[in-house]
Amino acid sequence: MMKNKFPFFIQLFLLLILLTGCGDRHSKAIDTAYAIVNDYPESALAKLNHINKHRLATKELARYALVYTIAQDKSGLDVDNDSLLRDAYTYYNIRPDDSLYAKCEYYMGKYYMLNDSTERASVCLQKAADAAEKQGDKYTLCLALEKLSKVIRQTNPLKAVEVASLAEKKYASLPNASLYNIIYSKLNVCEALLLADSLQGAGKKSEEAFAIAIKLKDSNVLSDVYQDMSAIERQRQDYRKALYFSNASFESCSSFDISKALNLATAYLDADSLSSCNTLLNTIHTDNAEYKYIIFNVRHLASIKEHDYNGARNNADSAYYYLEQKYGKQLSSKQVYYNSLVKSKYERGIVKGETRLLSWLIVVTIIIAITIIALILYSYKQYKAKARIKQQAGKEKLLQEEKIHNEEMHHKEIQLSTMRNFILKRIDTAQKIQELRGNKTNNVLLTEEDWEEIRLFVDSVEGNFVTRLQNNFPDLSEDDIRFMMLVRLKMPTKALALIYGISEKSIKQKLFVYKTKVGINGEKISLRTFIEAF
Repeated sequence: MMKNKFPFFIQLFLLLILLTGCGDRHSKAIDTAYAIVNDYPESALAKLNHINKHRLATKELARYALVYTIAQDKSGLDVDNDSLLRDAYTYYNIRPDDSLYAKCEYYMGKYYMLNDSTERASVCLQKAADAAEKQGDKYTLCLALEKLSKVIRQTNPLKAVEVASLAEKKYASLPNASLYNIIYSKLNVCEALLLADSLQGAGKKSEEAFAIAIKLKDSNVLSDVYQDMSAIERQRQDYRKALYFSNASFESCSSFDISKALNLATAYLDADSLSSCNTLLNTIHTDNAEYKYIIFNVRHLASIKEHDYNGARNNADSAYYYLEQKYGKQLSSKQVYYNSLVKSKYERGIVKGETRLLSWLIVVTIIIAITIIALILYSYKQYKAKARIKQQAGKEKLLQEEKIHNEEMHHKEIQLSTMRNFILKRIDTAQKIQELRGNKTNNVLLTEEDWEEIRLFVDSVEGNFVTRLQNNFPDLSEDDIRFMMLVRLKMPTKALALIYGISEKSIKQKLFVYKTKVGINGEKISLRTFIEAF
């Protein structure tokens, strides 16, 4: 009996040596990929693709996943699936002192940004910026600040200006800062200032970017600068200059760019060059629902200017069709993502369980084989039984966690987004009806039924928000409550202005005045921030 067992232990010993060698080889391959990922991302991807990630331990799998994500990003590929990135995030998120923590938080934030999870994106990007500054990683700090400013533009434009300006300053301090980074950091500040209604500041930043772009002699960069200059002139209502810069942006681009073509078509519309607008729109061919919506919306507005009300109505219907398609796809993609997340986590759990089992078996067998064979066999059998129980418990726990996670996402991200889009579409519809009827009024009325539906929704989804608000602030009127409900839904300032029939500036003043009613006057916190956290 003893004679038959020794070859088995010899084989296990050789297997252990082999696995150790594979581990070292994989670790070196990851190190090499990380060293070249910035300059040669495609080569880094090719090297990583030769690694069997299922053979990696937890730490090495995290490094592999993060470097792979960086290589994808540097290769121009958007990370639209976090199944691999999640491995890195799970590991590094609880290790803030690790040298790769800041990078991991940045790429997780960028993923959330691409998937419209703005709150999660803000948290990750702020963590990335703080960690990068602490570690002296200036490049990651600049990237995190730039993305963070873009995430918060719509909800907090003044803060976005502050963050974008800091990113610009940090880029300028980099010893080897490229002219590209400097230009786009200035354009980022310009766009933030534009949303904050600071036209003078935005114009100054665009001029600074233009001066550098002229020296760089890159037509695509110059095209982007012209586009921002066009947006500034459009907001100034100087449609002649806006058309000039839009045309310069379109002509400077080295290849046909749909976004710049649509920008030029809009400029033609504003300048009443309706024939040129329609001619340009006829050259745009795309299956993208968002672009289709813009095309038909511009056609709708052009039809109104031409007094072609039948055409306006038909184009408005087409615009809404593609708008619904756009939001429908977003909701569908989110559901697919969370389904795949559950599946991938389940499968990874099985693979990791099998890998840990094999490693433990090899080590324990070699150690105990020196003493007594019977103990090895007994220990192995006992472990297999415990491992099965542990694995089953782990599967049940994982499924329960994912069920809770899906429920949270269903009630928060999907429902809130759907209600917000519903109100915005009602506003847009009312605007267009008014235009068709020749009505000059600026406000969009919500019916009592609309307000009651919003009240019931907010109370249901946001934990009796209205009831809590009334209990804490009994002096609030019905109008006050309704305004707070819209703020809770994160309605843009422009939409609020349309609902109440006042300017966006008046809405901002209204937001400031309401601070007194909820007892936060004098505190360094906005009404939006307070209501969203209430």
